[in-house]
Amino acid sequence: MRTRIWLSWTVAALATVQSASASLLAQAVPSKYNLTVHAAEPVSRDVVVRNLGEGPVVVKVRLSDWTLDESGAMRLLDSGSTPTTLDGSIEFEPREFSLGPGENGVIHVVMRLPAAGPATRGGVLLSEVRPTTWPKAQLGPRAIAELGTTLYLSRVPAEATRADLVGLDAHAIGDTALAVAFQVRNPGERHLYSTGDVALRDSTGAIVAQGSVGTGVVLPGARRIFTWTCSNRLAPGRYTVTATLDTGEPELIVGETRVRWPMTPMAPLPVAATDDH
Repeated sequence: MRTRIWLSWTVAALATVQSASASLLAQAVPSKYNLTVHAAEPVSRDVVVRNLGEGPVVVKVRLSDWTLDESGAMRLLDSGSTPTTLDGSIEFEPREFSLGPGENGVIHVVMRLPAAGPATRGGVLLSEVRPTTWPKAQLGPRAIAELGTTLYLSRVPAEATRADLVGLDAHAIGDTALAVAFQVRNPGERHLYSTGDVALRDSTGAIVAQGSVGTGVVLPGARRIFTWTCSNRLAPGRYTVTATLDTGEPELIVGETRVRWPMTPMAPLPVAATDDH
């Protein structure tokens, strides 16, 4: 059955870090920028780092590349490591600054999308926050926070994205849990976000369980697997699983599969990471 989806992804924008000798409370705003631009035209934005803690801190800013696996797990990489890097296409200042308790710092970012190469590029602006001074009697691990703002730059408008539901499977986990995994493919050149609902109906059509998956990003040309687990105790019989996905397009994507319970247990499926990247 055909209709459409959105799912999402994020690096921490608000962090509380505690150690035996110090604690930090800091925030980066916003957590992401999704920008549509014309090639080579500069676009500027600001990122605000807030020191919400009780002591002074030092902030160091750097750019990072990242990758995302099918389950939504993020891995940070050195800037310039990926084909879609923003390295060389972004400038930001200041790269280091100090904040007193309750103070805010503004990072000014200027980006340009090259006329050639990938239509969408991305990265993470990381703000490392640490105390201005360490106590002389340092006990335990030091308190350091790293906050991220995800940056997307694309010449493809958001309304041009589309997604495909390319897989819908149900498996038993242990003796009591039923896991539903659906695979979403992004065939386009711009990232998209997907979220969805899952309903489980018995042979009479009555809904016996339902839930939703968090929002996550699906990168250009990539696939994501999203998993919903039903822990309700199910009576033996036949069930219909319906997944309804929303990508912000005019139509939804709807998929169905039928299962007989109980099923042969399988190893736990990867849990889809929910994010806002």
